[in-house]
Amino acid sequence: MASDTPSKPVITKADDLTVGGCAGSQIAAKQGLMGAFIMRAQKVEKSEPPPPVAAQPAPPSGDVYVICDRRDIRDRMGKSFPLMRLWDDGKLRPWDIFIARFGKQYFAYENSCPHQNVRLDWEKNNFYEPNYLKVLMCGKHGAQFDPETGVCISGPCEGERLTQILCFLDGDDVCITGVNINLEVDVEPVVAVDPNADSVLENNGFKLQQTKREFFK
Repeated sequence: MASDTPSKPVITKADDLTVGGCAGSQIAAKQGLMGAFIMRAQKVEKSEPPPPVAAQPAPPSGDVYVICDRRDIRDRMGKSFPLMRLWDDGKLRPWDIFIARFGKQYFAYENSCPHQNVRLDWEKNNFYEPNYLKVLMCGKHGAQFDPETGVCISGPCEGERLTQILCFLDGDDVCITGVNINLEVDVEPVVAVDPNADSVLENNGFKLQQTKREFFK
C-alpha cells in the first residue's frame, strides 16, 4: 500500500553530477531527483598565453655618436640620416632621423610625422617651411613644428610633437646620444607597406664618421 506521505525533497550537490548547467538539471530529472538543484558552471580550459610583447628599441648604450660636421648643415636647413638602431630582441632595424639647424643650434628628430607616421621632408633634405624658413613642415599634409621643441603648432596633429633625440655640438662635431645604434653596418632599405610611401632616402655617399666612447654617470 502506497504511503500518502509526500517524499522529502532531495537536494543534489555539485559533486553528484559530472555535468553542470541545463544539461545537468535534465539528467537529474531523468534520475528522479527532486527538489532544489544547484547548478554549476562547466569547466573551462585555460586559454593560450597572450602573445609576447613586440620588440622595443634597446636601452641607450651610453655612447656619443658623431653624425656629421657642423658645416655640413647650413642655417635653416636640415639633413636626413638613415641609421641602424638596435632593438631589445637583438636585431638591428632601419631608423631614419634628421638634424635641423636653426642659427647656431642643432636639433635632431626621428623622421616621422606624428599625424600619419610619414617622412617629414617634402623634398630630399628640405624640412623647413619654404617661404620663411622659420618652422619645420611635413610635406604630406603641411603640419608645422617648432624647430626647438618639435611641438606641432599648426596642422592636423596640432599639440603633438616629433620624437626628439638629444643632440649637441662637440667642437665641430654634431653628435647625438641617448640611443643605441650601430654606425658600422650598412643601412638596410625600408620595405614600404604603402606603395606610395618613400623608402629610406640615400645619403649621397655621405659616410658617418665615428662613435665616441663616452659614458655618462
